[in-house]
Amino acid sequence: MIRKIASLIVGGLFLGILFFANSNPTYAEQNNNCTSINIPVHLSPLDLNTYNIVGWICGKGNLSDKTVQILIHGLTYDHNYWGFPYQEPNYSYLQSAINAGYAVLNIDRIGSGLSDHPNDSKVDLISGAYTIHQIIDYLRSGKLGNIQFKKIVLVGHSAGSGIAILEASTYQDVDGIILSGYAHILNPAAAPLIATDFYPADLDPKFANNNYSVGYITTKPGTREQLFYDASNVDPNLINLDEQLKQTGTVEELAQLPLTLLPNVSESIHFPVLIGDGQFDQLLCGIGLSCDNSQALLTREQLFFNSDACLETFILPNSGHDINLHLNSSSWYNFANEWIARRVGININSLPTNPCD
Repeated sequence: MIRKIASLIVGGLFLGILFFANSNPTYAEQNNNCTSINIPVHLSPLDLNTYNIVGWICGKGNLSDKTVQILIHGLTYDHNYWGFPYQEPNYSYLQSAINAGYAVLNIDRIGSGLSDHPNDSKVDLISGAYTIHQIIDYLRSGKLGNIQFKKIVLVGHSAGSGIAILEASTYQDVDGIILSGYAHILNPAAAPLIATDFYPADLDPKFANNNYSVGYITTKPGTREQLFYDASNVDPNLINLDEQLKQTGTVEELAQLPLTLLPNVSESIHFPVLIGDGQFDQLLCGIGLSCDNSQALLTREQLFFNSDACLETFILPNSGHDINLHLNSSSWYNFANEWIARRVGININSLPTNPCD
């Protein structure tokens, strides 16, 4: 099954009730008046079953005046990726965004963390994009915490970036997107890692008693360093904690990753786009696929976007795939939040200082 995954990766109208959720908040969630909520969603317009996504909406002051960022984590992660509970708040994109003046909605994607885990056959990137679309509708209409947001930016990582670009291209309902751990051409040399480092979640001691359906997967113990990090620029204790906090994904999500790389998807984006990657992300970078600097990445990616996207790129030096979790990650946080200020605006009253030409 895992070898099949490797080949695939290379080659309603609904009003719900929002309930308070029980969880262990991160540093930023504890210190920034965060509200913990369950968000009811469907997995497709034809699926009447209701599932819950757990999220935290955070920020300082009057949130309705602010641009809100929706944070979408990657495969085998949960909301902790954005506010990592180690040496807090040193590894917190979430805290950086709040300090910069934004509102933030940090979620556990469907099929991960504290959110519901439906049968894996229903949990793919298309259904993930549909859940984010419903969340955006909540935010626009004020049905989420009685706060109505006018400016919304999607911020994704890895498979979460795939969900972000699918959502944005399909529904055209956001003001900008940030894609990290994302590029249109993957490194073929990484395929063996996908084949050997992922395995069924029910074989892992952490998930063996959770009764997840057979298509849920996770990483094998001890493999996250080689998959996600540049070992020369990361705290080994952070990697150890990452192993403990790992979560699940599905075979279907991996199988649909090629859909997120189709040129017609990115070419349909007509609002600002930022791509941020690590210099030594072995899943995206390699021979003929330079990540040496931001210009090299821009050269690779600009052919896939139209001029309306005002595409910008960022390379974090000496970083692997997990651009949020290296020793120098704060420079990425700062750049991303400054980019939103330039391209979208921090709040409803601020105009972009550098709008698309």
